[in-house]
Order: sequence, then structure tokens, then C-alpha cells
Amino acid sequence: MKPEVLSFGEPLAAFYSKDRRSLSKAGEFDMTWGGDTSNVALGISKLGHTSGYITKVGDDAFGEGFLDLWKSNGVDTTNVIIDSDRLTGMYFASFIGEKHEFIYRRKDAAASTYSVDDARDVDFEGVRILHLSGVSQAISRQCLEASLVLMKRARENGAVISFDLNYRGKLWSSELAKSVYLSVISRYADIVSLNDEEQEVLGIKGDPEDAANYLLELGPKVVALRCGVKGAVIATRKKSVKGKAKKVEVADTVGAGDTFTASLLCCYLEDRNEEDSLQFALSAAALTCTKTGSTEGQPSKKQVLDFIGGNPVTQ
Repeated sequence: MKPEVLSFGEPLAAFYSKDRRSLSKAGEFDMTWGGDTSNVALGISKLGHTSGYITKVGDDAFGEGFLDLWKSNGVDTTNVIIDSDRLTGMYFASFIGEKHEFIYRRKDAAASTYSVDDARDVDFEGVRILHLSGVSQAISRQCLEASLVLMKRARENGAVISFDLNYRGKLWSSELAKSVYLSVISRYADIVSLNDEEQEVLGIKGDPEDAANYLLELGPKVVALRCGVKGAVIATRKKSVKGKAKKVEVADTVGAGDTFTASLLCCYLEDRNEEDSLQFALSAAALTCTKTGSTEGQPSKKQVLDFIGGNPVTQ
């Protein structure tokens, strides 16, 4: 079965400090799997839709682990290239209080060498959505160029383009990021996801609803603006709605935004209205926060609906 959604980007093996101490003092780590667009692909599959991933991984234990992870969760790996000359990227993290500490090891990793030629080999027949992020574009110049080819080819084949800004200041300057973001939003993106910090990167004044409506004027059909504990806004050309974050016992917030985006895309595929889409996405994101790591807490559709309905959420 051809995937409904193809997601492009950078997978990262993740190591979390077990004792939640600073990384300079951490003794033991739990390993898990990360990478924003990989999280989205996994989230979509867990919510009952078909997804696939576009990337390069190293011919190493982490690359093999990702392939096993994707396949075991129903994510199509037809467009995953194994690079025998590069390693799979990784990061180390600690969740201290309400803040995260990160150290990345991604320079020259396999995913950063994904090229325009690689992008030309992707089959978009039957694909309804291509999802990518600012991280996918910031890790290397050739990934940025490849992303443009992927978006153009996806659009030519009738697919909708989903773009999550996901700004990372250590990867590129806010000025360059803003220029690329606005170009993608105005030329390609149908669905745009961002958070309130990225609203500042874009230089958009006003409250989240004002910002979402401003971005709609640039061309997208849907804009989702996440505001952390304050909730989120979803705006379309018909209306905008806002909702508060759901209350849960938080173990870790990494990946919550990715689950929100995965949920939003599933709701788009199901032609849900703005209110239902927002409540579903906020609920799925909240459930992700109940476990450490960006994928461990990702819920099924039944779990989200149980949570919304006030019923016990079973594993």
C-alpha cells in the first residue's frame, strides 16, 4: 500500500540522562529514537494512517535500529537510503525542571548528505501529503536544495505540502531561516505549523490568532500555531479556533509538537473541522508528554478518543 503521507528529514538516535542531571554530570542514559520528521511519520502511523519516510541513515547499529523501528510501526522505508560512508546522527538530552539540555552529534551525518539526485528518485504517485521541516533544510545546503525538489515534485503529483518551521538557532541564523521560511510558505506550503518563538523569528507582531491569519494571507490553507502550556491556534480560510493545553502529568515535552503536527495531518486527511482537529491534536500532544522520549508516549487514535471522552487511557 502506498503511503498517504511521506515525511522527509533527519532521524537522530537519542540518549536521555536517567537521573535527569546536567549532561556534564550524567552517569547513565536511556536510548530512544528522535528526529522531528521521523516522529511525525511514526505518529501518523500510530494514529491509523499510512506513512513513509525519506532520508539517509548510516550503515550502522543506529541506522539498523531506525529501520526496525519504522518497519515495526508500519512506516514505509522504500525511500530510506543506507549510506555505508556516513554515520547516523545522534543527540544527548536531559530534562531538568521545565528545561531541556541538548548536545547534538549530527555534522556530516548520513541524513545531511541527502541530495537533489536522491530527491528525483522518490515516487509520489498516490501520496496525499509531503511533510518536511526547517530542520530538514538547515542541516546542509544540499538538503535544502533537495527539499525544494521534493516539494516541487510532490506538488506536480497533486500532493499537499506540510511545513513545520521548527527553528534551530544552532543550525542557521534567524535572518536566513526567516528568508527560507517565508519563501516556502508563500511558494509551496499548504499546511504550516509553528510555535510562538518561531512567530518572533518571522517578525510577526500580535497575538497567535493574528499571526496565523497573517500567514494565511501568504497562501497556505491551514496554519497551526502552538503556544506550549497556553495551548494552540488553528486557522483556515473559513475560521480560526484556539484551545488550551490539556492537563497531564508531564514526564517529558520533547516530541509533543511533532505529535501535534502528526495529528493535524491525520485530521486533514479525515476532513475534520477546525474545532475537532484542534482538540484531537492538543490531546495527542498531551499524551505524548506522559512518557520520556519523543516517540514512547505517542498515542493511538483510540487512546486519543478515550482521553477526549474522559475515559481511562489504556496501553
